[in-house]
Amino acid sequence: VVADDPYVARDALERVDVVYETLPACPSVRAAMAAGAPRIFAGTETNNVATITMRVGDADGALAQAAVVIRERFRYPRQTAAALETRGLVAVPPDPRGGELHLIGSTKCIHINRTILAPIFGIPLGALRLTEVDVGGGFGVRGELYPEDILVPLAAMTLGRPVKWIETRRENLMAANHAREVGYEIEIGFDADGRILAMRALIRADIGAYVRTAALVPAEFGAALLPGPYRVPNYACDLWSVVTNKTPAGTLRSPGRPECNFVRERLMDAGAARLGLDPAEIRRRNLIRADEMPYDCGTKSFGVTTVYDSGDFPALFAELLRRLDYPRERAEQAAQNARASGPRRGIGLAVYVEKTGLGPFETTHVEARPDGRLVVDTGASSMGPGLETVLAQILGEALGIPADRFEVRHADTAAVESGVGTYGSRGTLTAGNAAHLAAQKLIAEATTRAAARLGAAEAGVTYAHGVLEAGGRRVTLAELAAERRLAAGASFEVKKITYAGCAAAVVVDVDRDTGAVGLRRVVVGADVGRAVNPALVDGQLVGGVAFGIGNTLHESLEYDALGQLLSGTLMDYALPYATDVPPVEGFYQEVRATTNPLGLRGLGECGNPGLGGAIANAVCDALGARDASFTELPVTGERVYALTRD
Repeated sequence: VVADDPYVARDALERVDVVYETLPACPSVRAAMAAGAPRIFAGTETNNVATITMRVGDADGALAQAAVVIRERFRYPRQTAAALETRGLVAVPPDPRGGELHLIGSTKCIHINRTILAPIFGIPLGALRLTEVDVGGGFGVRGELYPEDILVPLAAMTLGRPVKWIETRRENLMAANHAREVGYEIEIGFDADGRILAMRALIRADIGAYVRTAALVPAEFGAALLPGPYRVPNYACDLWSVVTNKTPAGTLRSPGRPECNFVRERLMDAGAARLGLDPAEIRRRNLIRADEMPYDCGTKSFGVTTVYDSGDFPALFAELLRRLDYPRERAEQAAQNARASGPRRGIGLAVYVEKTGLGPFETTHVEARPDGRLVVDTGASSMGPGLETVLAQILGEALGIPADRFEVRHADTAAVESGVGTYGSRGTLTAGNAAHLAAQKLIAEATTRAAARLGAAEAGVTYAHGVLEAGGRRVTLAELAAERRLAAGASFEVKKITYAGCAAAVVVDVDRDTGAVGLRRVVVGADVGRAVNPALVDGQLVGGVAFGIGNTLHESLEYDALGQLLSGTLMDYALPYATDVPPVEGFYQEVRATTNPLGLRGLGECGNPGLGGAIANAVCDALGARDASFTELPVTGERVYALTRD
């Protein structure tokens, strides 16, 4: 329905009468995999559309020899990004006399979408322009190609008029991709000293009704990273991706990792309880050491082996405990919990690894202008982490020019012919390294031209701070740009994945009478390789903590037995308030990555994925139930209250 204003469109929509035939529903993995379950896709033998198997060593044999074996089932709830701004798109049709179809919207992979859309519309790539604008958050939901990305341009071309579509919040909660819902059946075995001998897991992921662009990504990433930062010499995992009658699933900030981190870190605390060890000590005994790097975990995701190139997980964890002042917090906890009344205090820890800097490549161009400015265009999109600032700093350092002289423009297919976008903690790593390479090319081109102008050999030309000199004569980049265009571009190709070690600690107070959980402190740290802008590092960590708090304490998309969404408004899909976020102390470690020239590691998804395990561990610690009894998120007051009565 298309109209001149949304109110007329809404009225016209009421005139459309749709008659639906009710079919049997599979609203859960259990229902979809039950004997005799209806098939989501007719003609298929099963609703399990993909099975992945991972094997490292001999998990069965190692578990048989373990001193302690813990078996448990875990469930992570269905969630969605619920970004501040919903999806939206403006389509401007080409002029009848010729021109381009221009799509302006809040997608983060414009070059990928252009490649898909142009054949659908029957036009060449050059006749389709996509521009990404500043948006209110992405978190994975903007990485898909949705039906509206096709329908809105078709409406514009049919009418010969610009067409705008903005998603309502209810549409967003119902139709934008869902994520996370996964069940684990898992065993972990320890020796008598608390060292991990083996893990064995069956993972069932609910991917909804259709296999969207990245539907299979989260669970496979999570399965490959389930061992995390620990030595797990024997590992067996079977992963099922099951279709159900729900909104299709996709990626959500740190896809797959909050789920596997929650499961693994709960098991680490359970192991500590069974062996009589402090939760910090059992982690120390199992963390991969710096001298073991590069470390091959033996797992694979999408054919790529999980290899940690470098890092120092024990040092990062030690710094976390130092900043928390772990002995003091334990002493205060003991004093608090010795009282006859009042809240019970708990401390929770989590150590985890983030997969960052995903491929395949990114492109950045830099052009010197006669007025002294330098204009930068990149294929990466800006979702809020400060990409423009970081690229200006990287180029400013490479060229010796103040960062405020750079104008950074992003994500426009008219400015950058090839690019990828921003996802998977890749923006700074990929676009930043491309910018660094482009700066070297710009200096080389300027040197060649300066040599000709100054009558010198190229080897005799020196460059510093935007000025080229030879034999006492000089010329600036701006002066060379005034003669003719002076520009260079480069692409950085991702040949190896970069991993970042991370750690989180949480202190909570739990009201036994109501089940209410109060967060007192959160400390979170990450190995960033190199902190280009420390203030932005802190912002990303704090923002990630807020996101993780919502995922852990509040958020869950619920369906009824017929597959109807029950949490389709913000009254029912609870999000965190600013008042839910306690004082957060973020810190970073700098162990240069060996996978890229600048030694960078991604950061955008490092703050949130450890919060589920850390908060759940803290709550169980407060209630004296560090075993694996708390196995499902979110940590609602109702669930906590039930735990106090067990």
